[in-house]
Amino acid sequence: MTQEDQQKWDRKYSQASLYQEVSKVVQAYEGYFPREGRALDIAGGAGRHSVWLAQRGLDVTLVDVSREALKQAHARAENSGVQITTVCQDLDSGLPAGKWDLIFSNLFFDRQLFPLFAQSLAPGGRLIVIQPTQTNASRHKKPPARFLPEDNELPTLVEDLEILLYENDWLQEGRFDGVLIAETRSAKT
Repeated sequence: MTQEDQQKWDRKYSQASLYQEVSKVVQAYEGYFPREGRALDIAGGAGRHSVWLAQRGLDVTLVDVSREALKQAHARAENSGVQITTVCQDLDSGLPAGKWDLIFSNLFFDRQLFPLFAQSLAPGGRLIVIQPTQTNASRHKKPPARFLPEDNELPTLVEDLEILLYENDWLQEGRFDGVLIAETRSAKT
């Protein structure tokens, strides 16, 4: 991501709060989200899911390129009575260091991150990705098709993880989303 992209996102967040309620798609898969441990929210913007994860009992780190979004996320967390850690980082440079019990990515797609997801999960750690796929472009102009994985591509990106669930469909928010839930493989005894 270029500095120009970072400035674009800062402008968007500074002009208005882009905070939304917790996604209905996320709520539909609530049972798959752990209630303890360390969580990393990828490109989580103003923190709608980071705050929700913290309210569930997780120690949450939100990484995003926009300083303005992170300010809003931090304020939202304080107003909600929870704490989150915010990291301003371009994900082109990788992930924040750590072993995570949950890595959560909603509406952000970068193929290059998937090997890092697998390497960054703690034993028993879970990856949850909710991402519009190519079919979504048949009804919606955003996100553009060039930023969307093929409909069944997400499972192919996590060969080192055990897939617990993969489905794609027109889901609660009118997008054609792929939902991938995977975790580190159990050690063979």
